[in-house]
Amino acid sequence: MQKLVAFGDSWTAGHGVETEIEFKEVISPPKFVEKLREQNSWVRWLADTLNVPFVNMGECGFGNEYIFESVKSNLKYINKDDLIIIVFSYPYRYERHNKYTPEELFIKFETLLKDYRRFYFNGFYPFIENENFKFPKHFINPNKTLSYQLQVEEVVNKKNVWEYDSKSVWNDEKNYHEGDYHPNVYGYQLLARYIYKQIKDKM
Repeated sequence: MQKLVAFGDSWTAGHGVETEIEFKEVISPPKFVEKLREQNSWVRWLADTLNVPFVNMGECGFGNEYIFESVKSNLKYINKDDLIIIVFSYPYRYERHNKYTPEELFIKFETLLKDYRRFYFNGFYPFIENENFKFPKHFINPNKTLSYQLQVEEVVNKKNVWEYDSKSVWNDEKNYHEGDYHPNVYGYQLLARYIYKQIKDKM
């Protein structure tokens, strides 16, 4: 494996690792904060575990069609022995402007990446809500989300895993909506461990 390349939205870009509350809703913060996010997301911690360099292509605010275009335009820089991980965003983000259904878009991802080593995860909402869809083995837990993994950690171990120490699932389950909150640094480290555990025997 030469390098790890990750694509996704703010859950890949690392939104939430900063401690300054002023940046909570800021998609395009100052370069310093952008680098802080990028270099402390789950991508960095997973690359450390794999002992490889990484490229974090996550972009705050990206929908899945934007993610697809990012993969497509950057594929020329990616080698066949690199590891690609894509974390899908909310499937209905920018719904009025999307060209494809989630199923159609996923097939486009698979066609584009058929010769590459890749894994897919859901960030905070299932990408495809279709019980009859035939998911490949490299789509990890297609009915679950990375957000769910953090909720379990928080509820079971009473650990704070969310940005700015601003969320407690067990105190606010009624008002919690998937995607409302991002992980903190500890949350991203947990996600890296989870992702590694899911892919280590499949690579």
